[in-house]
Amino acid sequence: MAEWKAYLDSNRDKFLAEFIDFLRIPSISTLAQHREDVQAAAAWLVSRMQRAGLENVEILQTDGHPMVYADWLHAENTPTLLLYGHYDVQPADPLELWETPPFDPEVRNSRLYARGASDMKGNVLLMIQACEAHLSTNGRLPVNVKFLIEGEEEIGSPSMPKWLTNNAGKVSCDFAASSDSAQISEKAPTVIVGAKGTCGLQIDVRTAPRDLHSGIGGGIVHNALHVLAQIIASMHDADMHITVDGFYDNVEMPSPEDREMCARMPLHDDLLRATLGVDSLISEPGYKPIESTWFRPTLEVNGMWGGFQGDGVKTIVPCEAHAKITCRLVAGQQPHDIVAKIKSHIERCTPKGVNVTVSVMAGAADPYLIPAGHPALQVADQALRDEMGYTPVHFRMGATVPILGILKQRLGVEVVSLGFAGLSDNIHAPNESVSLTLYHLGPKVYARFLEVLALSTR
Repeated sequence: MAEWKAYLDSNRDKFLAEFIDFLRIPSISTLAQHREDVQAAAAWLVSRMQRAGLENVEILQTDGHPMVYADWLHAENTPTLLLYGHYDVQPADPLELWETPPFDPEVRNSRLYARGASDMKGNVLLMIQACEAHLSTNGRLPVNVKFLIEGEEEIGSPSMPKWLTNNAGKVSCDFAASSDSAQISEKAPTVIVGAKGTCGLQIDVRTAPRDLHSGIGGGIVHNALHVLAQIIASMHDADMHITVDGFYDNVEMPSPEDREMCARMPLHDDLLRATLGVDSLISEPGYKPIESTWFRPTLEVNGMWGGFQGDGVKTIVPCEAHAKITCRLVAGQQPHDIVAKIKSHIERCTPKGVNVTVSVMAGAADPYLIPAGHPALQVADQALRDEMGYTPVHFRMGATVPILGILKQRLGVEVVSLGFAGLSDNIHAPNESVSLTLYHLGPKVYARFLEVLALSTR
């Protein structure tokens, strides 16, 4: 057995105790009243990284919450790997649905329950533990490593693009690994190779200066809700194909290899229905539901409102109506381009005499897809195979991880998403938890990842 592996096994209890300690800090980046807790979590990480033997550990100030940086750069003639994570967490509401308090961690049935257990304090720690195991047993790391752990991921990483632009040299690297990721199961080692981008719009329709009596204005003045419904309905055809001109211009068809990998996923339609709690699934013709999640962009109405919504009847012709729309984008699409095309579609569908305003919502993010066959992806596959004993699968998810596109755009590097959360961890929900089996596997895979990476570049 490798010395680093024995080290990880012998320190399991210590690592679990540290994990619990870290989870007690309510580092909720969204809420101003927890700003000091976010600072405390950053300081806790600094101390933990120093104890692991990492160097140049420091808190980096941003326009918002701070980042934590560390490195170890003494492996000559080897690549430099940037390890990314975040230490901030989501709010814990609704508190009454938690079986135990969200910041009072508890182990039950080989799972650790607390806010941030899965997303993603455990995934941050396992990268540190992997480095500690090498430094404590070998006195060195197999490759050069830099850490960048942010405190704003749960609010969309608003400070990250500017900070990276101004500090690109500090975190320059050959490629990156993000542990903000998950495993399908212990028997299906997983690398997430793609994540969708996103963009959002708000549509505001106004048809008159005020709501009108339906007996006077009905039938002779546009009803704002009718107009909005017609605009929304015009964006899809009966087959759920998006009808916005040019929406699919840069969308690539999946290759046979892509579809074969998708078919390997243990996520059949019955399981998807059960997981989502629905009776039926829909998808574009020619695509299975899971393929739609992997390969096809979406345009979804997230909310619509306007007119009278109280008890009883109010006979009016509403003068205003509103909707929020977001799109999930696949590789090749750009948020600003899609926003412009949707705006043009709305303009073409707006009746004469109606005023429609379209506002772009904050939080746009680029899609990301690591190139097939990238060396770092091959290294991740080998590390997973060696430590978990099964052939890895490559997973594309329908969610968005903004940092992937940000690192690609600002640093010009590819990113391997290798993390050890689970698909049933209740991320962002009450009773969030993480499998302790996966938690203890994670540092072994990362320690092996560093080894294989060094061997692959000799």
